[in-house]
Amino acid sequence: MQARDPAAKRYADAVFGIAADSGEFDAWASDLDDVAALFADAGAAAYFISSRFTQADKEAVIDRVLPDAQAPARSLAKLLVRKRRAALAPQIAAAFRDRTNAARGVAAATVTTAVPLADDARAAVVDAVRGYTGAESVDLDEQVDASVIGGAVVRIGDRIIDGSVRARLASLRRSLAGSGT
Repeated sequence: MQARDPAAKRYADAVFGIAADSGEFDAWASDLDDVAALFADAGAAAYFISSRFTQADKEAVIDRVLPDAQAPARSLAKLLVRKRRAALAPQIAAAFRDRTNAARGVAAATVTTAVPLADDARAAVVDAVRGYTGAESVDLDEQVDASVIGGAVVRIGDRIIDGSVRARLASLRRSLAGSGT
């Protein structure tokens, strides 16, 4: 996972302040996801960075493509294009969601295992994440990746807790290679 650009956090913090004033956290999260999806599209990204089109043309496209987004969200999209920061949109959406979750006492975590989690294992992961973060609740995204072999890899924000068999084997391999045996 690539570290977030500090500018993305600043934009997300500004949007969080606006959302806090209006209480429209869910609407903003949805709008930011839509803006991120727009700018993540390769064809759209090429259009918005092209110097062949005027800023007014680009803003008109944003208004046409995001008609259901609230006006301040469309204004943010236009500002990102004007400042040549449209590529930050996915990071801004993620940082906003993280900030909103933290304010609500929700920890977002991703757990990757070799096989789908059983109910008791899922509950244990949720309890561990709750204990680690101090959050009231956990939004757990479960992923299956056979290369994990066993155990689990848990990602909470920018932190990774790798308790996988794959990681243990890699550590053992490095240890054996370093000992000359």
